[in-house]
Amino acid sequence: MNPTNPTDDWHVQADAYLAYFQDNPNRISTTQVFPRLLAHFGDMQGLRVLDFGCGQGRFARMLADAGAEVTAYDSSSAEIANARALDEGRGIHYVEALDELRAGEPFDRILCFMVLLCNEVQAADDLLRTLYSLAKPGALLGLGNTDTATLGRRFPDFYSTPPENPVRGASYQSNIPTSAGLIQITDHYYSPVHISEMLSAAGFEVLAAEQVAEPFVVHIGKR
Repeated sequence: MNPTNPTDDWHVQADAYLAYFQDNPNRISTTQVFPRLLAHFGDMQGLRVLDFGCGQGRFARMLADAGAEVTAYDSSSAEIANARALDEGRGIHYVEALDELRAGEPFDRILCFMVLLCNEVQAADDLLRTLYSLAKPGALLGLGNTDTATLGRRFPDFYSTPPENPVRGASYQSNIPTSAGLIQITDHYYSPVHISEMLSAAGFEVLAAEQVAEPFVVHIGKR
């Protein structure tokens, strides 16, 4: 989700995004990427954890099931509505206003999955600085993004066209087939090296940068 624009494509296509996971709950991101992020996060029992750009809340629910006290943020009211409908009494705190996050207590862990690449350069840099400000000293940030080395390859879940000029922030098209129609969004090129540099510039110590399940890259930052 682009955290600065509540009328972006993810907002408009929220129901198709929901269908994407209902079509197949065993996506690679769920079965391989997220467990890797959880391994880095360690025991979360009783920790304050933020899912930033939560979408329809699948990771927020998994974080809650792991014992965390979860806040799920998304700028899209349509995404939040879908997440609330699937909560099943977990007690997740849903937030649509960034100012509400800023006014609250900082977090022990922050997840930000497939959000950074939705933002142009300045917004992406601002996003990481925002996440730094929301983290407690010593807190961990987990980022998951498309591995730009795989752009142009077709995967069962999605296809992304590589940018003509792969500079930091260059735009490209991602296409995600669902039973509710094709999701088409504009993403932005951030290589694993770019993301590590951006994390450092925002104040994070980069603890890990690794490819997971071929089309994804995971970064772990420490405040």
